[in-house]
Amino acid sequence: RGEAPVRHRACAEEAGQDMNEHPEEARQEMFMEKDLQQQFDRLRPWVTRFRIGGQDYGGQYEAARDGRLTWFRDHFPQAATILELGSLEGGHSFAMAEWPHVRQVVAVEGRKANLRRARFVQSLLRQEKVQFVRANLESLDLAGLGRFDAALCMGLLYHLKQPWRLLQRLSQVTRGLLLWTHYCADGQATATRQNYRGRLYREWLFPFLTLFPGYKRMATAPTTR
Repeated sequence: RGEAPVRHRACAEEAGQDMNEHPEEARQEMFMEKDLQQQFDRLRPWVTRFRIGGQDYGGQYEAARDGRLTWFRDHFPQAATILELGSLEGGHSFAMAEWPHVRQVVAVEGRKANLRRARFVQSLLRQEKVQFVRANLESLDLAGLGRFDAALCMGLLYHLKQPWRLLQRLSQVTRGLLLWTHYCADGQATATRQNYRGRLYREWLFPFLTLFPGYKRMATAPTTR
């Protein structure tokens, strides 16, 4: 413990020496970090946290450390082409693109602001494996995107009025799916939509309907592993 102050002082002296020896480079790096923070600030609000050049920017959610990505990789270890539905700001997309066996990630997102943030981060990461597509998933012809080794769909279905239609189209372009969504237990159903019973709840201050029983049953439509 007695050596710790010496080490800290040595590090500080080295940092100061580096600043003195390369003042212009140090100032440029500080300006770049400040400018990058300002660019992130202009695109607020952020959900996802990104690490750029050793610094954290954006929101609080660390998508790259999401355990569900580990499940996906474990179940589809050879998936070279991946379709991601509801990609938000691209946190999962970029994380999957870093896997050595992945050749392409096609990430579909419906909200323009989310895609603006995702493409901004993509320009910083220079990640060319990810292709972002803006589309309405209620009506998008998935077949037009091609076929995929596996698909990732998390936190999306309960936003759709007719989620079963998306699942039917999804089964035509992939035979591998990791699906993560909400469903309503029978005893909690208090509303009816499209002849399906469910309940209204709030997520990010907006009401959505979680369907039962068809929601859970329809979620198994694509072949999964």
